[in-house]
Amino acid sequence: MLILSVSALLSADNVLYILLFSIIHEAGHLIVLLIVGGKADLIRFSYYGVAMKYETKLSRAKEFAVISAGPILNFILYLFLRDDFNLILFAINMLPVFPLDAGRLLDLFSVRLSKSISRIFIILLLVFSIYLIVKYNSFSMLLIVLYLIAYSVNY
Repeated sequence: MLILSVSALLSADNVLYILLFSIIHEAGHLIVLLIVGGKADLIRFSYYGVAMKYETKLSRAKEFAVISAGPILNFILYLFLRDDFNLILFAINMLPVFPLDAGRLLDLFSVRLSKSISRIFIILLLVFSIYLIVKYNSFSMLLIVLYLIAYSVNY
């Protein structure tokens, strides 16, 4: 749903690029995880995107490096390729909403603060998505917000 929403935001022809750069994003997490001595337990492709799960216990600094690697890689690719795909993947993952990368970074330092900020940003994103629907007839952001709401119910 997340990948399809981002694809719809950019146009449906770009699904393969979004999938490619989502896989590269997760590869960034995986490479740093392996560098810091961790091991991936599962890499999953789903309607929500590409996700890596690992149970390896890491120090806060190593966990920070692993979580940051994906968005940093998207930003570096954006600087070299000047494409909207990597910029949007970077921007979405830097929203301070769990389970996105910035939300996970906040969670490292304070679960309570992370939950509060996630809720506030979900409300702001919901309002923004309604604006996009009314002004531009675009439902992409609403789909992303619905994914985040569904995920946060279990968080």
